[in-house]
Amino acid sequence: MTTQTLARLIIATATVALLTTLLFSERTAAAAKADKSAPTTPTNLVVTAITSNTVSLRWNPSSDNSGKFSYRVKVNSMNNATSTLEFAGQTQTTYTVQYMVPFYSYSFAVYAIDGSGNRSSDSNLVSADIPGDTVPPSAPVLEATTLGPSQVQLTWTNSVDNLPNNCCSYSLSRNGSPLTQNINAAAAPSGHQSVIIRHLPPGSNNTFTVTAIDFTGRNSSTSNSANAQTWPSVDTKPPSAPTNLHVVSLDTGGGEAWLGWTQSTDDTDAQNNIEYEIYVNGILSPLPVSAGVDLDFVYTLMGVCENTFTVKAVDKTGNTSAASAPVTVKLWVCN
Repeated sequence: MTTQTLARLIIATATVALLTTLLFSERTAAAAKADKSAPTTPTNLVVTAITSNTVSLRWNPSSDNSGKFSYRVKVNSMNNATSTLEFAGQTQTTYTVQYMVPFYSYSFAVYAIDGSGNRSSDSNLVSADIPGDTVPPSAPVLEATTLGPSQVQLTWTNSVDNLPNNCCSYSLSRNGSPLTQNINAAAAPSGHQSVIIRHLPPGSNNTFTVTAIDFTGRNSSTSNSANAQTWPSVDTKPPSAPTNLHVVSLDTGGGEAWLGWTQSTDDTDAQNNIEYEIYVNGILSPLPVSAGVDLDFVYTLMGVCENTFTVKAVDKTGNTSAASAPVTVKLWVCN
């Protein structure tokens, strides 16, 4: 056989193989395109179990001429009419829907869909009422540390809840009464919460508790009682009022302001022991109070166009100065 004859034979063989491949691909694609038969409808959908955050379902299987299909589980909240789809494999005839919301009602249906996109009809509709969560979060463990004549730091462990993403807010009490004012956040070890309770009477006995409340607002648990006695003090004279309050910088879009002032003086405490309270339109800022500084950060009030700031000085005994002269700023959205 000559070289030219062999080359022609190789070319002819390759051409036949290519034509065969193309013809087979076209037939396969045509067959898939020609598939107009939907899978049979899943039947006898039932709810098999309900918890405070899951619903388990079971149904009779579908079949399809292609032999390949999967299921879609339709989830509809009767409370807000939002529908979502969960995906289940061909061999599945059970499915557990996660992240149900307590006290909500849901309806469910299942349908099958094959590889060509042919969709069966929906199965029968079933519904489930998610029971209310009645399990409280774990009780926090509370510790109290005296910081001076008028301050106690409270630190407690994080609580956990039986439902994911459902824990927690915390409320504090002193001697059986709720604490809602003059509390400033402080740094705490990882996995703990902490606040500094301020303006306590010097030489006073104090009993604190912290209550963990889950995000349903219906379940709570209270910590152990933690006792702390503040140091005695005979100091009754407040520091001088801060002066020269001014805005150092202002993010008018985000409502963030840096304030500066001239530091106060006190007859007992050094300047680096004097703390400052920043008020926005007469409301105490929740940001931490700084000691021994003449510059601090504060947020303007949400949705308020014009904000007036004042600053007060507080000594270690809790004596509070008169307010500084006010300074007022206007957010750009109000111009």
